[in-house]
Order: sequence, then C-alpha cells, then structure tokens
Amino acid sequence: MDAASPLPAPARRVRKRDLVLPVALSLSALAVVLWLTYEPGTFSAVRDTFNPWILLGAVGALGVQITSGGLRLRHVSGGALSVPGGLRSQVTWDFMSAVTPSALGGAPFAAFFIARENKVPYGEITAVMLFAMLMDQIWFALLIVVLYLSAIWVPVFPTGLGAAGIGTVAAYLGGMLIYIAFFAYATLFRPELIERLANWVVHFRWLRRFEPTVQREARRLRRQARVLRSKPAAFYLKGAAYTAFYWAGRYGIVFLVALSFWRDFRHVLFVLRTAGMWLAGLAMPTPGGSGGIEALYVFYLAPLLPPGYGGPALLTWRLLTYYLILVLGFFVAGSAVRSLLAGERPPTEPPSGDGQPEAVPLVTPLTEPSAGVPPAR
Repeated sequence: MDAASPLPAPARRVRKRDLVLPVALSLSALAVVLWLTYEPGTFSAVRDTFNPWILLGAVGALGVQITSGGLRLRHVSGGALSVPGGLRSQVTWDFMSAVTPSALGGAPFAAFFIARENKVPYGEITAVMLFAMLMDQIWFALLIVVLYLSAIWVPVFPTGLGAAGIGTVAAYLGGMLIYIAFFAYATLFRPELIERLANWVVHFRWLRRFEPTVQREARRLRRQARVLRSKPAAFYLKGAAYTAFYWAGRYGIVFLVALSFWRDFRHVLFVLRTAGMWLAGLAMPTPGGSGGIEALYVFYLAPLLPPGYGGPALLTWRLLTYYLILVLGFFVAGSAVRSLLAGERPPTEPPSGDGQPEAVPLVTPLTEPSAGVPPAR
C-alpha cells in the first residue's frame, strides 16, 4: 500500500520490465517456499481437509475489499466517480501498486487512469487519493497500538524471527507509528511543517534540482489540507468505515484461505499476525512486496498451520490477491497501461495566477470552503 504523501505526476513512464520483474520474483519465491515446506503425503492430506465453500468465502472477501475501496473513492470524490468508476479505479490502484517499483508507488499511475477515464483534473484526483491513503495510515496507527497491546498476551511477533528480529520489527512499527502520527497531524492541521521540512531537505546541494517540484507539491498539499479540514465529522466517519471494510476484506482473504485447508488453528492470533505481516510488507523494496511477502508468510503464518500446509495456503492466497488482480487490472485498465508503457504523461494542470500549477476544484466534498464559512474543527 502506498504511503500517504502528496502525489506528483509520475516521474517516468512504466517500463515492460516493471511488469515482468514482480511476477518473476513472486513465482520464484513461491517455488522456493513450496519446495522448503513440502512434506511427504501433504497433497493427499490437503485434499482430504480442503473445503471449497470456505475458499469461496475468500473470493467474497476479495469482493468486499474491492467494493469498499471503490465506494471509498466515490465517497471522497463526492460522486464525481460513479460506482462502476470507483470499482475500476480501485482495481487499477491495486494493480499499479502490485507492479510498480516502491520508489514510484502505484498511486500516481492510478490517479492518471482515474483522471483520464472519468475526465476529472489530475490534480483533483490526487486530493481524493491523498485522503484515501491518509485514512489507511490512520488505520495502520491504530493497528500498531492493538498489536503492541496484544503482544502482552499472545505471540504476535513470530518467535522464529529470534530476539533480534522481534526487536527490529517492534522498533520498525514504533518508528512507523511516529511517522504516521506526524504526517496525519501535519496534513490535517499543520501542513506548513511538511513544507518547511521539504524546503530544508532540498537545500542540500545534490537535491536542489528537485526544489521547484517539491515546493509546488508542498503548496498543493497545503491547499488540500485546507479542503480536508473543512469536512464535517460524518465525512471522516464514513471514510473510516469504508477503510475498515477494505482492510477487513484483505485480512479475511488470508484467514479464509487458511481456514479452507485446515480449521484447527489459533484464529485470533492468525488474524493479528496477518495484520502484522501486511505492516511489515510495507517496508518491502520490491514491487507489490513480491518475493518478500511470501517470505513473511513463512515466518508469520505458516507456523500456525500443520507442517506442509503453509505452501498450498500461500499459493492459493497469492493466486487470489496478486495474480487475479493482475488479470483484472489488465482487463479494466489495459488502455491506460498501454499508454503508460508508450510513455504518455498525465495532462498538465492549468496554471494559477502565480504561475504555479493549480488543481481545478471539484464540485464535490473536496472543494474549497466558501467565504465566511469557518473550517470544521
């Protein structure tokens, strides 16, 4: 999942190897895991315990994930996106996040598709996606607190990581919590803090060439923060509900896939570790966490299943949540992907009075507060 930050236009086009590399990494990791976790007689045992109806529930959980994500985008856009448009946009976002290098992130490319398909200014769509990512970050912050508290009673952090590994994961989550708290506070209440930090960073000699772009994006973030502060509490509560359903769907897929193979395991601990695995996966440098997320599954979840069951459960989960998303993404956003492969860039935004690019306000909830109407606190 992309980190919450201002969304500049993609710095370069998507290359064909960006689509091939993550798939190759994931397939290689799956092959290694299946080989290392294989136990004689596993396939006959899995065949005897497998329940296809529970697996169908995992497919339903994938539907919950996509639907709630699409409805969240529609909600934030204030209806500028239709329901089908929101669903297509969510599939495209998941697709681009799965194949785009982490340094680029999938959100700018997904914003390109959404703006193009719905004829909405690119800058306005970045505001919509910024809010969605901000809600994800707040969810992560609450989740980290839950994991820390749960670790008092259950082994949330896999013992297979060793003392050093558990300490590293705990420190990583703590650092992530601090970052999220700062970014959420600065985005909603003190965007000038991010602007000052960005301006200080680009003063380094080897980063000065990025100064105009960074300053432009910081100004855009300040405008978007002003818009977000004007929203009523109900706007945030509805967005939070969609976010909760989105992540419940994601966790539910992993859980129901495992449950379809074996029923007798620690269900609550499995869900907590699933959430922890997703958080750890955010640090993976590969596109969509391919290669790394499979390794995390071996450490976090496979030990909770009988020997030999981890490999088939992992394979089925990745087929549903990674390879199926790739297929759906090509089907839904094939024209936009081909345009990006060909080097097309998002359209430039009309300049404002000061000569800087300015997003055209939506006639939606993400519009500037009218004169005389104080922002909601």
